Amino acid sequence: MVLQDTRGDLRRKALEAPEGPGVYIFKGEGGEILYVGKARFLRNRVRSYFGQDLPPKTRAMMERATDVEFITADSEAEALILESNLVKKHKPRYNILLKDDKHYPYLRVGLADEWPGVTIARRMKKDGARYFGPYTRAGAVRETLKLLRKVFPYRTCKDTTFKTQTRPCLEYHLGRCPAPCAGLCSRDAYMETIEEVVRFLEGKHREVRDSLERRMKVRAESLDFEGAAKLRDQIRALDQIMSAQKAITADMKDRDVLGFHPYGEDGYVAVLVVREGRLLGREGFKLVGTRDEPLSEVLVAFIAQYYSSRAAAVPEEILVPDAGADTASLENLLRQVSGHSVKVLAPKRGFRKDLVDMAMDNARVLVSELVPLEERKKAENQKAMEDLARELGLPVLPRRIEGYDVSNTGGKDASASLVVLQDGKPDKSSYRRFKISLEEPNDYAMMEEALRRRFSRGLQERREGKSGKFSVFPDLILVDGGKGQVSVAAKVLRDLGLDIPVAGLAKKNEEIYLPSREDPLVLPRDSGALFLVMRLRNEAHRFALGYHRKLRSKRIRRSALDAVPGLGEERKKALLAHFGSVERIATASSEEIQKLPGIGPALAAKILEALSVKGAARGPDKKQS
Repeated sequence: MVLQDTRGDLRRKALEAPEGPGVYIFKGEGGEILYVGKARFLRNRVRSYFGQDLPPKTRAMMERATDVEFITADSEAEALILESNLVKKHKPRYNILLKDDKHYPYLRVGLADEWPGVTIARRMKKDGARYFGPYTRAGAVRETLKLLRKVFPYRTCKDTTFKTQTRPCLEYHLGRCPAPCAGLCSRDAYMETIEEVVRFLEGKHREVRDSLERRMKVRAESLDFEGAAKLRDQIRALDQIMSAQKAITADMKDRDVLGFHPYGEDGYVAVLVVREGRLLGREGFKLVGTRDEPLSEVLVAFIAQYYSSRAAAVPEEILVPDAGADTASLENLLRQVSGHSVKVLAPKRGFRKDLVDMAMDNARVLVSELVPLEERKKAENQKAMEDLARELGLPVLPRRIEGYDVSNTGGKDASASLVVLQDGKPDKSSYRRFKISLEEPNDYAMMEEALRRRFSRGLQERREGKSGKFSVFPDLILVDGGKGQVSVAAKVLRDLGLDIPVAGLAKKNEEIYLPSREDPLVLPRDSGALFLVMRLRNEAHRFALGYHRKLRSKRIRRSALDAVPGLGEERKKALLAHFGSVERIATASSEEIQKLPGIGPALAAKILEALSVKGAARGPDKKQS
């Protein structure tokens, strides 16, 4: 059930909130989701936001809030699941957020493939594969792959190589691949090895060892001494790995141990991965917006976000320094995610408490490892913005800089880009691209069209009171070009009544042009301010060029087939669907083209003739701007 009232009377809404469990959503101007929370008793929880002693972050959120919505749930556990999903989807600015780990690698075991392999993947997909990770420590993926290769023989070649290979390669002769490509291994035997790889990655090393030992005895009893010897070598390699891992508990349980350390506005979580009583490794994560939040709430937010998409990684026990008053809802969430019961414990004594203390120490170490580089980048960006403001005489620090560039080939398929640096870092969610209507080679007119469309739209959104994608204006506009492009940008802003500083960066000598100066400004080559604007200019060029090439490719594909007399839309679609591209159609034989319904020898000849003429006429690509 969703209750919504746009009149903005938050206090009245709090009094009328549902009494049972559910989720509440505070919104700001334009419907921006500011915060998502869950509660066992919604009315009591939301009313507490109108008290006097609110933490600074909560007070700041309430000052921006204009509306609140409620979604009721059958239980607090259901509310926790819904809260986690909404937070991951909307990333509200006042929620505790697990920093995006899309740059961390995973290990992928392609179980849905006929002959699975183990590869590195940058993101998880719903493709029937098993994913392990993310691996946040540098080199951890390579180390794990190295261990796998020591113990398990499986293929590492690309699918294209595998399909054409008929003879065993060097990996087979080194004992690292059973050569399924050459028919030297049955699929059942190969899949048995892959299943052991999965169990190994799950941390079930002792279970894998027992399986290998059983298989070795079967081979020996059937007088397959060569096969038994290979399995014996695998067992020895596995024993070496297990002996190098530290046994820290005697109960042989699988558990994750969480430690936390705050730093500034954020905090860092260390996860000690313990499987079968052995410490397999440590992973580290950053949580954004943890300041002033109770430790138990921070850890609940981390657990809900971290494990909700990692069902296979949920152990039977999770140890934390503080679990709060009620762990039942969290345990219900983990049980629904993983399919098995999970205990969340905050031990006060014994070996479990020792493990938590170890995790807390690791969280402190994690801060010392991760923060210096991050802080250094932040400090460098801050200094670059300050230097740029001083050199350009800007009235405010250029926290938001918008970069613009245009790209076309002889005026055709013209495009323009808008890219954004926010506090010195790319804000890719704010990137925009424009398809330019002008069809003659005039870069100045194209830049004018892009800027006029962008800021006219922004002014309209502001007049309508909308918080749209163009309503936020920059502290500085940077155009790719010299005096001419800067003059165009300044004119557009004057026409629209806007007072926003403009600068241009010319490629030849990396000179900066300003409307108020006749001569360009030349910054030292090692200047952080110069590097900042060069980075933005190059990004704007890349983004504009990419869109231009996409437009050009679409036009060429469309116009090439349009030139074929007697070829209707349905047949064009069928040709492209069958061959995949115009280039492939052009290289196909007449017989191959005639296999499609409705295409006879005469039409096939016309298609090939038109495409060959088109290719010859087009020739090599001209330089693109």
